[in-house]
Amino acid sequence: MLLHDAAFSYLHFVFALILAGALAAEVFVLRLPVDNRVARLLLRIDLFYGISAVGVILAGVARVVWGVRGAEFYMAQPFFWAKMAVFLVIGVISAIPTRRFMRWVREANATPAFMAAEADVARMRRLVMIELHLLALVPLFAALMARGIGS
Repeated sequence: MLLHDAAFSYLHFVFALILAGALAAEVFVLRLPVDNRVARLLLRIDLFYGISAVGVILAGVARVVWGVRGAEFYMAQPFFWAKMAVFLVIGVISAIPTRRFMRWVREANATPAFMAAEADVARMRRLVMIELHLLALVPLFAALMARGIGS
């Protein structure tokens, strides 16, 4: 049982680190003028982000269901729910850049000389920065939850 819990924990952390790295990469790439090539790159990075988000969720569910502490521990922790709420808000916000990246790629396919509007790029960068800043709350809530603070 401990080995399973450690494996789920490891996967949860690895996917969380990939997720953070993908968001940081999006922020960095959004400093560039968004043309055909950059639009495609953003969509690929966003795919890594999406896959890692699913991995974080699946590994987290595995920890709750099959982990050493059990579901009862997590369900009684207010910081578990705070962590879930922040992750949900990040997910809702992330839909906007994802849809915009997909639109940019469609437009780039239709127009070889495609360039995204600077204001549009700045807005997407701002949204991804908000996601990244909110993500910094997740480990804080996890640390508080793991120590049973707030219950």
